[in-house]
Amino acid sequence: MSGTTIPEGLRQNWWWLLVMGIVYVLAGFVAIGHPMISTYAVELVIGVILLVGGVISVVGSFFSGDWKRFLLILISGVLYLIVSYLLLKNPLEGVITLTILLAAFLLVEGIFKIIHAFQMKPTPNWGWLLISGIASLILGVLIYAEFPSSSTYILGLLVGIYFLINGFSMIMFSFAVKEPA
Repeated sequence: MSGTTIPEGLRQNWWWLLVMGIVYVLAGFVAIGHPMISTYAVELVIGVILLVGGVISVVGSFFSGDWKRFLLILISGVLYLIVSYLLLKNPLEGVITLTILLAAFLLVEGIFKIIHAFQMKPTPNWGWLLISGIASLILGVLIYAEFPSSSTYILGLLVGIYFLINGFSMIMFSFAVKEPA
């Protein structure tokens, strides 16, 4: 790592990055090996996060200071609670909804990235943005083309792939910051 300075705390704790990376890789293999279970787990986590956010917003609305903010924060919190309730009460429908939202997001993001890439065209390496946009667009089309059957596995599969990539990058980074032997 010539020319760079690695913070001493990071260098001394390189093994912690290694352990976290290994855990991420193992979780990634589990998620990819059991994509349906992983998909439902993702859906339930989102439902719980929305539930917590809804409770925080509703309680926080009473401390907002004036009725306009109170009303907006309260309505937002109630919306969180309604969506949370729907996701947690009907996990299959929640998975289907999240999958179609993911496909739509990827399609729109892909189009925007492609447009942005051509706007950045004289910039060095602008092609990477174009490739990312094309990949998002293709993934969105593939998810939509297999909808609704893709709903049962796609979220878990993507989380598993994310965990693998994140884990391997943490492992490689841990070795990069490790003190030379």
